[in-house]
Amino acid sequence: MPHYYYKKYPYLNYPYLDEDGEPWIMFSIPAYALANMYKQRLGTMPQSFFDCGAAVGELVRQADEIGMDARGIDIRQYPFDVRHAKYFKSGRIQIKSILDCDPIKSDLAYCNGTLTYMDQKTLPLALSKFKNVGMLIAAHNTTEDIEAARAQGDDLQYCSEPRLIKSRDWWMNSFVKNGFLPDWDSKYQCFCAIPKTR
Repeated sequence: MPHYYYKKYPYLNYPYLDEDGEPWIMFSIPAYALANMYKQRLGTMPQSFFDCGAAVGELVRQADEIGMDARGIDIRQYPFDVRHAKYFKSGRIQIKSILDCDPIKSDLAYCNGTLTYMDQKTLPLALSKFKNVGMLIAAHNTTEDIEAARAQGDDLQYCSEPRLIKSRDWWMNSFVKNGFLPDWDSKYQCFCAIPKTR
């Protein structure tokens, strides 16, 4: 039976090596789709892109190739290939935590799973880093995903022990409490949150 993520994110999956050299598959939303979600909500194409949790740099590469000023961070260094090397070597992808960053200035910011690695005390600080972006798109597991995955025979709870597996409503309320106007994109299974101060 295919892993649940193949059903949830059929738009982009690519093989990569984890930090210990083990092969894995990254599931995500491609940069062009993220840009189109931004355009649907804000009326123009984003000119800049920030990937919080860039891993090997694939989305930074994609965003760069479609014309965005693309940057990213990740908390650890993954083995990257020749297609991604220039982004690390130039400093466009840095190894650091979002909690250690200055406020992000970008049209479009993307978090693929990153926010679930926060706890409830640090989540507001992490979200505060995105108050100056045009739109934050966040894709991550919710309790609804856990239930849907179990129906397919998968158990997502073992995955790196994420700390904030909460319901979709809980996440929507968390975005509101922290100064965002969120909605849920049912096609791409992600949150699109626009800062209220924008």
